[in-house]
Amino acid sequence: MKIFFILSFVFLLCCAHAQITDSQAAAMQLVLDNKVNQGNDHGISAYVISSDGTVWQGVAGEDGAGDAITDSTVFHGASTTKCHVATLCMLLAEEGLLDLEATWPSYVDLDVAFNEAITVRQLLNHTSGIADYLETSSAEGYIFADDSFQFTGQYILEEIVSPTPLFAPGAGFQYSNSNYALLGLIIESVTENAVEEELRSRIWEPLGLEHTYFGGFEDHTETHAGVWWNFGSGLNDYSAYNTQSMLSFAYCAGNIVTTPKDEAIFLEALMNGEIVNETSLTEMLDFVPTSFGSWTAGYGLGLHHAVDTGSDVVLGHDGYYTNLTSMFHSADCDFTIVTMTNTFTTWYGIFAPLYAILSDNCTVDIEEPNQVESLNIAPNPTKGKILISNLGEAAAKTPYAVYDFKGALLDKGVFVGAFAQMDLSAYGSGVYLVQLGDRSERVVVE
Repeated sequence: MKIFFILSFVFLLCCAHAQITDSQAAAMQLVLDNKVNQGNDHGISAYVISSDGTVWQGVAGEDGAGDAITDSTVFHGASTTKCHVATLCMLLAEEGLLDLEATWPSYVDLDVAFNEAITVRQLLNHTSGIADYLETSSAEGYIFADDSFQFTGQYILEEIVSPTPLFAPGAGFQYSNSNYALLGLIIESVTENAVEEELRSRIWEPLGLEHTYFGGFEDHTETHAGVWWNFGSGLNDYSAYNTQSMLSFAYCAGNIVTTPKDEAIFLEALMNGEIVNETSLTEMLDFVPTSFGSWTAGYGLGLHHAVDTGSDVVLGHDGYYTNLTSMFHSADCDFTIVTMTNTFTTWYGIFAPLYAILSDNCTVDIEEPNQVESLNIAPNPTKGKILISNLGEAAAKTPYAVYDFKGALLDKGVFVGAFAQMDLSAYGSGVYLVQLGDRSERVVVE
C-alpha cells in the first residue's frame, strides 16, 4: 500500500515495515483505557491501518447516554470535514466543473463584502483573508439560541461572517472556517446538487463508508458518542442537546459525523492515489509557505502536517469542534491512524502516544549501496541555510544533489572539504532530500 508520490523519496525508500504486533496492540489499548480512567476523556475510539493492510481498532469509555463506546459509535469529525470537501473539489476540477483559479463570484451570488478577487484555491488553502466565524466568542450564542436551528452556508456567510478582511487575497495565511462554507456553496452551484449528495456519490459510497454522514443535514441511526465541550463558558455535557444547530453551524468546515474506521479508509485511499489523480494530490500537498509557522505545521488544499512529528512526513487533518479528531497518515512508515474522543481535552493527546508506539517499530530500508554514517546537518528544520559538518577529509570531493518532494532534481555539484554550507531558501518552504555521495538526509525548510 505504498503511496506513489510521497516526497518522492520513493526512489530511495523501498520498504517501510509497520506491522502491528501484539505488544503494540496492547500498548495502544492501554493508552485509550488510561485516557478514560486517569484522564478526562469520557469516550474514545481509534483505528489503525498498517503497511501490510492489517488493522487494529480500540475503544474505551462511554457515550453520552452512559453506554459503552462500540466500533460503530459515531463521533463528530469536526475539521476533518475540510479534507473531504477539498478532495471533492479536486474531483470536480479534474472533471472540468471547477477551476481552482476562478474567483468565487464566478460561481455564486452572495450579499457579502468579500474581495471578489479571491480564488477557489485561496479558499482551499486559507489565503483568502476572509475572517473566521466558528472559533469566535459569539459562536456559543448562535449555536444554543435554538439547538434545532439549521444553519445554511448562505446564512452563515451573509449574516454571521465579518465583512472586514484579515488581509488582501494571497497576502497571508489564516485558518478560517468561512472559506469552506463558501466552498460548499460553490460545490452546490457547479453540480446543482447538495454537498452531501456529491460527497456520498463521489467519495463515501465508492469507498464503502457505512457510518459517515453530513451532520446537521443527514440523519443517522447509529449511537452517537456524545458531546463534552467548551464553547466558551467552560466544559459542559451537551450530549442531551439536539446536535442540529452545532453541526449545521460548521457547514462544510466541521460537520461530518463518522467513525475512526471510515475516516481511516478515506485517508488511506486518498494518500494511495485511489480517489484523486497524481496531479491533484500533488496540488493538495502544495503547502502555503507562511503556514509552516502556524499550528497546522504546513497547510495545502485541505491537508496539513501533524505537529510535533519533526521531519517525519505525517499528513492528514485534525478536528477540534464538539468532538476531537486526529486523522493522519505516516508516509515514512505507511500507516494511518485516526483517533476520536467525545471530550474537549488535550490536542493530539491520544494520537501522539499511538503514533509513538507505531513509529518506534517502523524501519525504512534505504536503497543505497554503502550506507554509512548519517549526515550531520543543522539546523533542521531550517529557514533556508544549513551547515553540513561531516563530509570527510579536508581535501575530499563529495558530489551533492538536492531533490524536491516530487523527486525533481533542483541542484547538483561537488563540495570540497569536510564542511559545506547550503542555502535552500530559494526553493521555498517544504521538505527536500539532500544527497551527498552515498548518504542522504531529509531537510525541512520552514
